[in-house]
Amino acid sequence: MFDFSALPPQLQRSLSASLQKNITTPIIICSQDQIAANLHPMLHHLGFLASDVYFPVKVNHTLEVIACLNQLSTNFEIASLGELSILGKLKIPAQRIIFSNPVKIPNHIRAAYHYGIRNFAFDTETELKKIALYAPHSSVFARLSISNLGAEWALNDKFGIPQTEVVTLMKKAINLNLNPNGIAFHVGWNNKNPDTYSNAIGIVSELFEELNRNDIHLEFLNIGGGFPAHNCDSYALLNAIAHKIKPQLGALQEQYDIRIIAEPGSFLLANAAAMVCRVVDVIQRENKKWIFLDSGICQGFQWVMSHISYSIIYPYAIQKETSFQHYIITGPTCDSHDVFAENVRLPDSIKSGDFMLVYPAGAYISSAQHYNGFDYPETFLV
Repeated sequence: MFDFSALPPQLQRSLSASLQKNITTPIIICSQDQIAANLHPMLHHLGFLASDVYFPVKVNHTLEVIACLNQLSTNFEIASLGELSILGKLKIPAQRIIFSNPVKIPNHIRAAYHYGIRNFAFDTETELKKIALYAPHSSVFARLSISNLGAEWALNDKFGIPQTEVVTLMKKAINLNLNPNGIAFHVGWNNKNPDTYSNAIGIVSELFEELNRNDIHLEFLNIGGGFPAHNCDSYALLNAIAHKIKPQLGALQEQYDIRIIAEPGSFLLANAAAMVCRVVDVIQRENKKWIFLDSGICQGFQWVMSHISYSIIYPYAIQKETSFQHYIITGPTCDSHDVFAENVRLPDSIKSGDFMLVYPAGAYISSAQHYNGFDYPETFLV
């Protein structure tokens, strides 16, 4: 009856088992076996240990997902007190957490320090002063500004230190009784260009040489996230990226005796889940046919408004004689922008009550409600 052939194998099995039951929709089905399967190529291609992987909690902060990754022995990256509180519920040790947000709220630094975290990112002198005040004698790592060429979402405008200013800021960190221990960069989200990763590591190599000349010896390089995973062959692309950068990383490790870590998020989670929803109605309006679903883009898929696309999958076996037509796929809200996709070719036999899948749904969907650990502000009527 069902056909999940467009999805990865472990997720297929999880969906098949779930849809045989009387499930209430909408629901996101996430496969822990798929998460484990995604971790393996990351370790294999880049030569990592699981402890070299720092999962960004912003990608998926569901407690069960965090617990699954904890069992797989990954570490974690946070950007706020809200995300720290999630890890605190599972008693994740402070030694396995880094605070990578380069511009942090002061009381978040204080709370993280009280929890025991001693590893903080920075990209300005003012951030160093905050860390020195609220997390004295901690270790700090520099967020480097590098090209995001090839990224679907670039991050280099908002964050990062120019290469020419890194040594100066490292020296200021030392003067503030902080311990500069690493460099981090991020190539942007869903970056498919191996040269961008390679060029960033080339810049880092120059920086390590300059820092060594200034008697500043670091402990690690954090190559960030951004590994392509959304609507692409993530495994083949990771292989191509690893083939390009692994020799560079090996040379850095040998020359400077450093550890290489990374913050893969979408790569581990994106294809591990799909949202299962039902068709509420199929409606013809003039020359357009609409499928209304029981969940929409405002329920975690608001990234659609930033031109991120998702696959709409009709999860049933299709007969050879089936005819097709084009639909607009919309959610249940009273807003005209609540549209997943237009001109989606699907069978003309779709009816109310049928299942529909929105994929991938493992990354940045369930965590969109309290994104990055920041809640909506309360309203006080005065």
